[in-house]
Amino acid sequence: MDIQNRNKLLHDLQNSLFLPPFNEELYSTCTTDHQKSIKEIQEIYKLRNDPELADKIKPIISLKIKDVERTKRVQLAYLMHRINKIQSQYFMDSGQLSSDHIDQLSKNEKDYYKFFDQLVKKYENDVETKVSQNIIPPSEVFIEVRVIKQIGNIITQDGDELDLEEGTQQLVKKSDVIKFLQEGSLVQI
Repeated sequence: MDIQNRNKLLHDLQNSLFLPPFNEELYSTCTTDHQKSIKEIQEIYKLRNDPELADKIKPIISLKIKDVERTKRVQLAYLMHRINKIQSQYFMDSGQLSSDHIDQLSKNEKDYYKFFDQLVKKYENDVETKVSQNIIPPSEVFIEVRVIKQIGNIITQDGDELDLEEGTQQLVKKSDVIKFLQEGSLVQI
């Protein structure tokens, strides 16, 4: 098996900011080499009953099996790195990969991206919270807000009642009104 092909596959990932285009040719070459090695192992294994060769083939088979396992690990690492990059970039871009990033993906990765996007959106609908936004922790507990749309009375986390009438300005705990800020019913001043 060509070690240079395996190393190049991983080296391409290390030298890019997002992802290099999926290297279908190199990935397929590694897969073909992998399959050839498995067939070679099977052929060598057939010689195990020959008393003259039995002791000589054990180290050869062991070495070839390690080579096959290494190639499998490299290919899995290549795919997992790409999937993890897609997911992290998805959240960094607030749920939308740029067209430049999408162009770098293989057909299967594009399908995965669409599936992942649908899964996240379904989850957001189920829990009624936007998780795909690039969320930054609050720098302050209390914020001043202006009510844009009539909300009415709400119960805060402390159990107090808060009246959010349209056009009013109030100092509130951010955690009590974050949902309304995301909806656009309130604006932080």
